[in-house]
Amino acid sequence: MLKILKPWRPARCLYQIIFQHSARWKNSSSKNTFLYPNNSQYIDELYHSWLKNPKSVVLSWDHYFQSMTADDHSAFGNVTSTSTKSFEDQSTYVNHQSSSCCVPDVDATIRAYQARGHLIANTDPLGIQNPESANLQGTSNLAPAVVVRDHLKGMTDADMDKEFPLGSLTVIGGEKKQLPLREIIMRLNNVYTGHIGLEYTYIPDLEVLDWLRNKFEIPGAWELSADHRKSIWMNLMKAVTFESYLAKKYGSEKRFGLEGCESFVPAIVQCFETSSELGVEAFVIGQAHRGRLNTLVNICAKPMYQLFVQFNPLSIEGFGSGDVKYHLGTHSETLLERTGKTIRVAMLGNPSHLEAVAPLVVGRVRAEQVAHGDSKGDKSMAVIVHGDAAYAGQGVCYETMHLTNLPDYTTGGVIHAVINNQIGFTTDPRYSRSSAHCTDVARVVNAPIFHVHADDPDLVAYCAKTAAEYRQKYKNDVILDIVGYRRNGHNEMDEPMLTQPLMYKRIKSHPNVLTIYSERLIKDGVIDEAFIKQETDKYLDHCDSEHKKAQSISVMQMKDWHDVPWTEFFANQSPKNKIPSTGIDKSLIDKICTAFSTKPEGIEPHGQVFRVLERRKKLMSQQQADWAMGEALAISSLLKEGHHVRLSGQDSERGTFSHRIHIIHDQNTDKTWKNMLNNIFPDQALYTVTNSPLSEYGVLGFELGYSAYDHNTLTIWEAQFGDFANNCQVVIDSFLCSGQSKWGRQVGLVLLLPHGMEGQGPEHSSARLERFLQLCDDDLTQIPCEGSSDNFDDIMTQQLFEINWIICNLTTPANIFHALRRQIIMPFRKPLVIMTPKSLLRHPMAQSNLSEFETGTTFQPIYQDPTTTPNTIKKVLFCSGKVYYDILEVRKERNLENDIAIVRIEQICPFPYHLIAKDFSRFSNVKVMWLQEEHKNQGAYHYVRDRLSMALCLPLEEITYGGRPVSAAPATGSKVINKEEKQEMIEMAMKID
Repeated sequence: MLKILKPWRPARCLYQIIFQHSARWKNSSSKNTFLYPNNSQYIDELYHSWLKNPKSVVLSWDHYFQSMTADDHSAFGNVTSTSTKSFEDQSTYVNHQSSSCCVPDVDATIRAYQARGHLIANTDPLGIQNPESANLQGTSNLAPAVVVRDHLKGMTDADMDKEFPLGSLTVIGGEKKQLPLREIIMRLNNVYTGHIGLEYTYIPDLEVLDWLRNKFEIPGAWELSADHRKSIWMNLMKAVTFESYLAKKYGSEKRFGLEGCESFVPAIVQCFETSSELGVEAFVIGQAHRGRLNTLVNICAKPMYQLFVQFNPLSIEGFGSGDVKYHLGTHSETLLERTGKTIRVAMLGNPSHLEAVAPLVVGRVRAEQVAHGDSKGDKSMAVIVHGDAAYAGQGVCYETMHLTNLPDYTTGGVIHAVINNQIGFTTDPRYSRSSAHCTDVARVVNAPIFHVHADDPDLVAYCAKTAAEYRQKYKNDVILDIVGYRRNGHNEMDEPMLTQPLMYKRIKSHPNVLTIYSERLIKDGVIDEAFIKQETDKYLDHCDSEHKKAQSISVMQMKDWHDVPWTEFFANQSPKNKIPSTGIDKSLIDKICTAFSTKPEGIEPHGQVFRVLERRKKLMSQQQADWAMGEALAISSLLKEGHHVRLSGQDSERGTFSHRIHIIHDQNTDKTWKNMLNNIFPDQALYTVTNSPLSEYGVLGFELGYSAYDHNTLTIWEAQFGDFANNCQVVIDSFLCSGQSKWGRQVGLVLLLPHGMEGQGPEHSSARLERFLQLCDDDLTQIPCEGSSDNFDDIMTQQLFEINWIICNLTTPANIFHALRRQIIMPFRKPLVIMTPKSLLRHPMAQSNLSEFETGTTFQPIYQDPTTTPNTIKKVLFCSGKVYYDILEVRKERNLENDIAIVRIEQICPFPYHLIAKDFSRFSNVKVMWLQEEHKNQGAYHYVRDRLSMALCLPLEEITYGGRPVSAAPATGSKVINKEEKQEMIEMAMKID
C-alpha cells in the first residue's frame, strides 16, 4: 500500500525546487501556477503523471515525490504501486497516521544545517562559544535542536544505516547521489559545525547558492597543496614574529597588536594573491588601529625602518602635525611572492574612530575605477577591515554596505575582513550587540559570510581565497569573519583581567597560532624544525637590520606616509605659486548659457522645466546670470578643460529648491533622462551628478575618499539642508579639516550646505557656520604676511596655502563660479565649505552680469560698498550671506545710502584682513557693527570680531554686534517670532545714533 509519509510542504517545493528549474517552464500559465502553493489540482495531476512515468517530470520533482512516498520495504525507495486518492486526500490521511510512520526528513535536515549550522559552529579558539560543537566534528552526533529542530524526530538506529537520496540541494556526497544517514550527518557536521560557520542560504540567486555549496560541501574542496601551506606558514610566521619583536623593542609603547588573530595576515595576502590572478591590480585598505602596524609591514610592504622611526621621538619634515603610528597610511607597489604579480596597495590614514574610514575606502576605489575606465570593478578593489564590536556598533557600516549596488557608488564588491577578538574595548559581546553575529549587517546586501576559526590557518586561507573568487565573479560584498581573541588588553598597557578574568585565564594558557600550525605542518611532513629556525632567524635578522637603520634617521618624512601617490603636483607646491585668473572666454560663456537654456532633444520635460529654461533665456538676453547659471558655467567650463566633476547629494540632480535641474526626466518614459551639461563640448570630461541615498555620514565619507584619488577631479557633496552635516561630523572633524595636518593628504572636496534663517524651523536653518570656523587653524596673534608684500593677491595665496580649509558664505552667482573653478585652478588643494543660500537661488537681486565671469576676473573675498560719498558714512556694517539683501532693501527704503555702508565678507576663512583694511581706510570716524542673521553665540560673530579688530586697528569694544540674541536652538520654529527677530536685527543695523 502506498503511504504518503508527510503532508504537502509548499514552501520547500516552491522556493527551493521549482524556482531552481523555472527556466525550463517557459509559458506563463505554468509560472502562474507556481505562485499558488495550495493549487492541489495541479499538484495532483503532476503527481499522478509521475506515478505513471517518473521521467515525465523534471528531476527535482522526481526527487521530491520519491522523498514524500515509501512502500513497506524502503523508506525512500522507488514507488511501484499507485493510488486513487488525490494528493490533498493523501495529505489528510498522513495527519491521522501514528508516529511510528514517521521517518527522518533528510532534506529538511540538510537545509537546517545549511541555514543554521553557523549558530553552533566551532569557530572560537578559546572554546567559550558553543563548547558543545567541538564534539560534533568527525561524528554522526546530531546538532542541537537550534539547528535541526524536529526534522529527525523518530529516527532509529536502523535509519542511521539506511541510504537516502541527497537531492539537488546539496553536494556533500560529491559524485555519490545517496549516502547512509550516519555519513550524511557526519559530513554536515564537518562542513557546517566545524571550524567554519557559513551564512549564505538567504541569497536569492540560485547560481550563487550552487557555487558556494560547491566551494564548501564537495569532499576535499578545502585541501591545499604542501607549497601553499608552506606559504601560509611563512606569512603567519612573519605576523607572529613581528608582534613579538615590537613587544621586545617597544614594550612600554601602545601598539594595538594583532596577537590572537595573526591569521588575518595570511588571509589578506591570500585575497591579494587570488584577486591578482583574476586581474585585480590595485587594492585600497581601510582599517582601525588593531593590527594596523602588522598590516603596514607584512601586507602593504611598508619599509620596516619607516615604522620603527615612528617609535622614536623625532621631529617631522613637512607640512603638518603628523599622527600616531597606528593611524598612519601608506601607498606602495609590492611584488606578490606566490603569483609573482606586482600590485598597488594603499592603506588610508584613519583615526581611532573605528569604522569611519569605510566609506572613504569605497569612494577612493570608485574614483580609481572611473579614472581608468574600469566600469566592472575588475582592476581595483576595496578591502575594509573591521573590529567585531565596531562592525556591529558603528552605523556607518550599514550606510557603507548600502552603497554596494548603487550605480554611481558601486565598486564591484568589497571584501570585508573582521578581526574578531570577541570583545569591544572591554565590553563582552553579550552586552555589545543584539544580533547573533557581529556581521549581521552584511545580510542587507545578500553578502555571503564566512565565520572561521583563527587557529586554523589552512581554512582561513581557503575562505579568503573563496571570498576573493566570489567578489571577482559576482561583484558583490563578501565577509570574512576571522574569529580569534585578543592576547593583551585593549592596548598593551591595559589590564584585561579587570573586566574579562575567565577569558584571560584561558588566553594565558592558550598557545599562539604559529605554534599550533607549526606542529600541524611538522606532523604532516610539510616543514621541519630546521626550516622553522632558518626562516624565523632570517626574518628576525631583517627586523634587526631595519631597526638599526631607523636609529640613524633624525627626521621623520611625512611623504613616507601619504596614502595617495606623491605626484609632482604636490611635491612642487609653494605659497609663491600664483593662482591664475578663474574667468573664461566670453564665447564659452555664451555657448554654455545657450546649451543650459535649451531643451534637450528626444525627451518630454515637466512643465516647470520649460518655465526654468525660459527664465534662463531671458536672463541671458539681459547679460545676467542667476545662481544655477553660475554653477553651470563653473562645472561645464571645467569639463571642457578635461576635469572630471562629480556632484552628489540627496536632491542634487534638480537641487533641493529646484533651481539647478541638471537632469531632466522624461514625463512619459521610465528611466529616461538627459544630463544638461553632458556633451556641450566635444571630448569633454565626465560629469556625474547623482541623487544619493538618504545617508550623510556614509556618502560624505565616500565623496571625500573619491576626491582624495585625483587632484584634477572636482568633487562636490551637497547637503539637502545645511544641518544634515551634523550627521557626518565625524568625517568633517577626523578627516576633512585635519587630513593634511595629520597625514599630508590634500583634497579639494567642496561642501555645499544650504544655510539661512528662512523661518523654516531650527533644524532646517543653520549649517552651523560657527563649528566650521572653530575648526580653522589660522592664527589670531598677528595679521598674516604683514609687511611681507603689498600685493593682495600674493597675500591671499599664502593665506590659502597655509590654511587647513576655506569657509565661504557667498551672495553672488559670479562668486560661486569663481570659487568652484578656483578649487581646481589653485596650485594646491584645500577643502571648501560653502554656506549655500536658499532664497538667494532665485532672488532677483542675487544675480551677476556675465562680464563678471569673463577672462581676467577672479574670486572676490569681499564686496565693497559702492558708495561714492565715503566721507558722509557714519556707520559701516560688515556682514556675510543672505542678510546683506535683507538690509540693502531697508537701507534704500529709509534713504540711508549716504549714512550706512555695507561690506560683504564672502570668504570668512582665511580672513581677508588686507582687503578689509584697505576698504575701511576710505571711512573716518565711523561706527562699526558686525551684522548676522544667526544668534549671537552662533554664526561667524566670535570668529570675525577679533579679526575685524586687528584688521581695522580698533578696540574690541568698538566692534558692536547686530543680530539675534543668544539661543540654544539654531532658529525659532515660530514664524511670528522669526519675523520679530528679523525686524529687531534690521532696527539694530539701521540705527545710526
